[in-house]
Amino acid sequence: MAHYTGQAELAQVIQEGLEARNQGNLEVATAKLGRAFQLAHQSGNESTAKLLINVVEIEDAPTGTIKKTIAKEDEMTLETRSTKTTCIPKSSS
Repeated sequence: MAHYTGQAELAQVIQEGLEARNQGNLEVATAKLGRAFQLAHQSGNESTAKLLINVVEIEDAPTGTIKKTIAKEDEMTLETRSTKTTCIPKSSS
């Protein structure tokens, strides 16, 4: 259940981050997309993490710290894929 909750939060913060960016609120966009990268990184969702790397400049992956948002043209791919369910391998912890 926690896995699915995490993926739901990931999709939500991606959508909120992209919406904030489209509205010109780069501070909120940076915070939300940083959180999205942190969630993707922690959950092993490498495909979403790679998409986020195209949209944000990562400073510190484990904390989700990003320098700024970049590559506006990659937003559509990220937005489309963030709402799609994907299988993520279980961690061995």
